[in-house]
Amino acid sequence: MQGEVLTLVKIRISEIEDLVRSKHNLPEVLTDVQVEGDSLVLYFREKNKIESTRGSIKIQKVKTRKRRRTRRKRNRMKTRGWEVVARIRNSKGQRCAIYEPFVEALKQPLPRADQKLIVAKILKSNGNRPSESSIEYFLENTLEYLKMQRDQISA
Repeated sequence: MQGEVLTLVKIRISEIEDLVRSKHNLPEVLTDVQVEGDSLVLYFREKNKIESTRGSIKIQKVKTRKRRRTRRKRNRMKTRGWEVVARIRNSKGQRCAIYEPFVEALKQPLPRADQKLIVAKILKSNGNRPSESSIEYFLENTLEYLKMQRDQISA
């Protein structure tokens, strides 16, 4: 039969408090002690004159945890292999590149629904999964560029 040796160490909280106080400049009153994970947490507060006359008032503890920011994937469209025809500033003030596949596909006038389908097809052909807003972005910018080109030719 094997025996097990168990060592017990018992330290009073007041001794731990005195040890911590000797190393750090802490407020007067120890209000709470908790074990969180592998840490012993001591809560201190300043002594108020008003509280000493009224008696003890419960303190509401607020646990602060570091919040990690969630990693968000940036919505970038793959445009590899597409030639940039022009760089313009669109009507919303954004700087944008106009790509050749869109210019070639949207030169001839088509209904708006067909234009959207063409733009979506071009984006998907390059391995993208375009959202409705991305399709609108490329469509609007290309149509704006083509309109600017027509205005320059007519002027």
